[in-house]
Amino acid sequence: MNQITQILSEKISENREKILQFFAEKFSKNPALFYNSVDLRHNGVKIAPVDTNCFPAGFNNLCEASKIAAKKIADDFFNRNFPNEKGLAKKIIIVPESHTRNLRYLQNLKNLSEILADKREVKIGTLIAEIKTPTAFDLEDGSSITLHPLVKNSESLATADGFIADVIVLNNDLTDGIPEIFINLKTPIVPAKKMGWYLRTKSHHFDIYNRLAIELAEILKIDPWLISSQHHSCDTVNFKEQTGIKCLAEKVDELLENLRQKYQEYGIDDEPYCYIKADNGTYGIAVWPVFSGQEVLEINKKERNKMNMLKGSVQTQKVMIQEGIRTIDKIDGKIAEPMIYMIDSQVVGNLFRVNESRDEKISLNASGANFFDLRDLDENQIKLGLEKNKITEIYQLIARLAALASAIENSENK
Repeated sequence: MNQITQILSEKISENREKILQFFAEKFSKNPALFYNSVDLRHNGVKIAPVDTNCFPAGFNNLCEASKIAAKKIADDFFNRNFPNEKGLAKKIIIVPESHTRNLRYLQNLKNLSEILADKREVKIGTLIAEIKTPTAFDLEDGSSITLHPLVKNSESLATADGFIADVIVLNNDLTDGIPEIFINLKTPIVPAKKMGWYLRTKSHHFDIYNRLAIELAEILKIDPWLISSQHHSCDTVNFKEQTGIKCLAEKVDELLENLRQKYQEYGIDDEPYCYIKADNGTYGIAVWPVFSGQEVLEINKKERNKMNMLKGSVQTQKVMIQEGIRTIDKIDGKIAEPMIYMIDSQVVGNLFRVNESRDEKISLNASGANFFDLRDLDENQIKLGLEKNKITEIYQLIARLAALASAIENSENK
């Protein structure tokens, strides 16, 4: 069988107009979120998303050319959704996570604010109660950002020094719920609060994605498995009390058996594996690679503790079991995985995560990871199977399908 990159490159070329029409029709009914990031995995046989974020961090990893592209697309988004002639979207407040020690995250906020501030006024708020006045934080590049305490001004969100937002850009995934200050707030919020992890689940997102993959695969005349991943979910798991573990093990074995059949169909000489993930979690927390149901039954205390809690001390109650996809992508000879950044469903950054402490089967989203923007890389630095422009087009296709799935999630919850 040909490499999936070669297959998809040819299929895209043959069906370009049909693909454009497919996305145009779908997005006309389900408007794109303000932004997304999508983690992909490419093993040579298939390329599929393994995570779709609706409140992405990581804008600190965009190169200057990518930031310029992002500014234009962001401006178009606000002009279309919040026209200036109505007096909207001239002032933006970014509401971030409550991190102050994570300098990479703070740099992300700085870059995001610069993207938004190209034609608008932007301030970065904070929900940290201990910050009572505008407070500056020094960054690794020698610059700084200022976090502003937030207050409610009637039904609008404002900074304590009187900057009233026309629109809020949420960069907080709301794992632990909706902040009280957002209750009865009329200031528009993008993306919508309902896309937060307190309500959203990964399994539902990938249910939608897999249905879309079937439709797109019909256009491309390929097996939809080549651009998607199989998954199950368990809604009654308690790792601390060790309840629901037997059911979880059975679903792991069921998924692995399905994958063995697909591996046999495609002549893949490898042992399938899967990830158990918190169904409503992010930041790489509560993620566990397993190779058998027996491994689940024999879970040790360390793994139980790791899987039990999400960001913000929220307990894991639901999990998704997702097909594992090893990566063959390499940057400078080091194992890498793609991360696609989008604004308004348009790709603004083709990033790669590299982590020398991990192997090709395990997620690279862990301490020690470094990031590269494809725009900054020479052809001789990358091992992706095709030229940069063709790989960019393929990864954009898969990432846009994931962004569309999140847009449909948003429409469903209205």
